[in-house]
Amino acid sequence: MKKIDFIYISVILFAVLISSCSEDKTTEPKLILDPALVGTWDLTKIIAKFGTTDIELTPEQAGYNVTANFKDDLTFESTTVTSDSTTIDTGTWGTNDGTLTITIDGEEPESSPYTIDGNVVTIESTVPYQGVEIDANLEFTKQ
Repeated sequence: MKKIDFIYISVILFAVLISSCSEDKTTEPKLILDPALVGTWDLTKIIAKFGTTDIELTPEQAGYNVTANFKDDLTFESTTVTSDSTTIDTGTWGTNDGTLTITIDGEEPESSPYTIDGNVVTIESTVPYQGVEIDANLEFTKQ
């Protein structure tokens, strides 16, 4: 009887050890091409959100301008011009269920909800303002 109990317990322990050693697989949502986003886009409006107050600014008023070129091979290039500097970023992009995911080369992916209405795309994001990040809707118009 002790031998059967020992075998039974050994089998259970072995099964527990095997299952706890299996690889945890988390799958990110598959990013796909949204053909409506392919092309060159210019930032045309920033709607900054300060608590319950929205302030609408042009890129010139905000001192923050962006041109982004989304290519059909899921790569992009963007040029950001602020009062202090000009930055050119490259990387990859894709969409999934109304979310745009951008990965700048060498950085972690960032995802934001987006909507398209004709030749205008609105991206929910954050923008720098006086040293802090504030919530904003960024409106881009296709060239």
